[in-house]
This record gives sequence, structure tokens and C-alpha cells, in this order.
Amino acid sequence: MRDNCGFALIRPMSALEASTFDCAIVGAGPAGCSAASWLAQLGHKVALIERAPRLCAGLEDFDFPQSWLLGARGESLSALGARYAAQVEAQAGVQVFKNLQPATIERQDGLWHLDGLTARALLIATGLRPRHPAALFPACDKVLDALTLTARREQLLPGPVLLLGGGDNAVENALFLAERGHQVTIWSRSAWRAQAQFVKRLEHDARIERRPATPLPSSVQADGSVHSQAYGDEHFDYVAVLLGYEPNPEAWSMATAGLPPLQAFADEPRHALFVAGDVSSRQHPCVQTALADGVVAAKRIEALLAGFARGELPQHHRQQVIHITGLRFGANLGILDFEREGPQPIQVDAEVNLGAQAMVSSDSDIGHVLDYRRIRQIIIDECTASHTDLLEALVAKLCTRLMKLPGAVGVRIKVNKLEIFPDCQVAISAETGNW
Repeated sequence: MRDNCGFALIRPMSALEASTFDCAIVGAGPAGCSAASWLAQLGHKVALIERAPRLCAGLEDFDFPQSWLLGARGESLSALGARYAAQVEAQAGVQVFKNLQPATIERQDGLWHLDGLTARALLIATGLRPRHPAALFPACDKVLDALTLTARREQLLPGPVLLLGGGDNAVENALFLAERGHQVTIWSRSAWRAQAQFVKRLEHDARIERRPATPLPSSVQADGSVHSQAYGDEHFDYVAVLLGYEPNPEAWSMATAGLPPLQAFADEPRHALFVAGDVSSRQHPCVQTALADGVVAAKRIEALLAGFARGELPQHHRQQVIHITGLRFGANLGILDFEREGPQPIQVDAEVNLGAQAMVSSDSDIGHVLDYRRIRQIIIDECTASHTDLLEALVAKLCTRLMKLPGAVGVRIKVNKLEIFPDCQVAISAETGNW
């Protein structure tokens, strides 16, 4: 029996002898391994739990050179993952449980219980999984997601291949497959979102049929046939659905099932529950940010455990809100001809609800707060990066972007167009999340 990533049968943890750890970490990718190493070196006893038969198994198929990780240019992610795994497995204080997945995760009597294992704190670092839209993803060998394409692309026989998506993954794979003799069609529902060097190569590669900013097929069949309004019925040997990733929800759902309503995938120090890595819905998921997230999570857990040792319980504000008011600048906004000629003056007021927050213990404790400079810069960047026709659309973009900030549980935005009429100002406001 295998899971949807092709891993061997995962055995339950019920057979484990009862044991109490300072922290249990579910997920042993770069974030989980990073946190485990730091916590152990800080003197804590750690259980590192991984559903696959290997640590950092998600990097195993990325055996081509990469250039993004500083100090490891030209090295493959699979080689880096093997090094991460080897270090953690040799780390005193870390007990590794491979090929295991908790059947239950519950909080009782101030401890986390994962079948036969107990821990004072729980860190979820289960990463991402490819999005599988039902209409585009029949269960068959001809329709691939990002993980299966990476694992199989070297072995695919040359033929017509359709890639659905316009990000780095889709464009890089289009270039890779074209070099190996495939008849490649890349189809994106929006303009290309890949890095500039990939897009430049794509636009100059005559071997690749490009379909940017075109509605995607309405369906994909098990035999590789697709149907769309733009192109009718077509057939491909393989279809790769590369529409991004979403947080892996299983462990989080189990852990939070018995708790009060919480914001998805966010730290909850009240319950000694933490998240790290790509599962936290960060804006730019990658190995570098995952490693850093593991360090940050370890330090937060260390602070919590130190408080427990002193007999202290986490203290919280009832609610904490960051306010940005009266922010004025020129935005690329509007549908009128004169509004397209240059930036238009606007004023933005924003509120970001961080919910119940740990009491900051000192003026220098900036690592535990959200920097309001970041909120200001996000608002300016979203309003100036590209032209937006409708004020309503701009408000929605701002809400969506700010809700991705770590710890944000609610966002209120008001955008005021200052010079649209001579006798009044026009503003639109929106609210999302919890208030």
C-alpha cells in the first residue's frame, strides 16, 4: 500500500512505548529538521516524526543543480536534503520516528498526546502538497502533479505534453521537456508569473506553444484528452497540472479539532502549538525560508518551555491590532484615460488584527512582534506594482496580501481616492477574517 506521494505504507504510532518529550515535531522536511537540530542543541528532548521512510524525502527527486541557496550554488536539493537528514539523525537529543504518522493528535492535561507519545509542545512542519482541482485531475498515469512530474520527467518518452500553469515550476519544466524533444504546450490562466530569466527563455523558444492569459480547460480526461472553449478537444500524451501548492492540513486538523476556533496554520502559544515552514502559508515557500522558520519556531518553543520550567503560563493580550492611518501616496489605479497616464493620489487606512498575543517581556523583544513597517511597505507595493482598474479589486488585493502576514487573523482596509471629484472624496472599505 502506498500514499498519494508514492511512499511506502505508513505504520501507526500506537505501538510506541509511552514517552514524554519537550517537543514533538510532525514533519521532517527542512523546517522540521532545522527546528529539531536547534531545540536539541538548546538542551531539549525532541521527537521528530516523519511519514516517509526518509527525512527530507520531499527533496529527493530534485536532483538537478540549483542556484538559490547561498553557499550551495550548483548543488542539488536532493544532496542538500541528504545532508540535513544525516546531521539531524546524528544529533543527540533528537529521536527520529520514520515511516510513522500519528493516528490521533490531542491536547489533554497540558500535554500533547500523539498515540503513545506525549510532549510539552507541538510543532507542525508538514509542508505543502500540490493542488489537485477535481475537474483537471482524474486518477490516472497520464495526469501528473508537480511531484510526480519531477520524479518522472527524465523517463517520459518524447511526445505532446501539456503543462497547466504559469509559474516557475511550469515554465522551467516546459524548457526542460522541450530540450528533450517533447512537443510542449504551456497554458496559463494569467500572464506568466515565473522569474524573468525563465520567461525570457520561454518567449524565445519556438519549440514551445504558449497560451498565456487564457481560461484553462474545463476538464481533463484519464486518457490525456482536454476540452476548452478556446481550443475545443485536444489530446496529449501527458498533462501536468502545476497550479501551485497548498498547506498539508492533516496534522493541523487533528491537533486543532478539540481546541477553540483558531486561525489556520498560525502559532498558538496558549496551547503550546506552533507551525514552521511552508505549511504556515508563507508568501515565498522555499528551502531557505523553511530553514529559517525552523530556527524561529525553535526559539519560540524554547521561550515557552523556559516559562513552563519557572511555573509560568503564557500571558496574552485579549486582542492586539496594528493601525496604519492616513497613508498617502500615488497609486496606479483607475479606468479613466487620465488615470492610466500616471499615479493617482490615494489614502489608505489599514487595521491588522493579530488576535490574542503573548505579552512582550521587554522593549527589545522585537522577534515576537509583527513589524508595522512591513505592513506599510506591503500596502505601497500592492498599489504601485501594476495598474488596477477597479478600486474594489485593489481593496481585495490588499486584504488578501495582508491576511498572509504571520499571525494575522483579520484585516480591515479603507482606500480613499482623493481627487476623483472636485466636491467630494470617494472611498471603499472592506473587512475580512475575525474581529
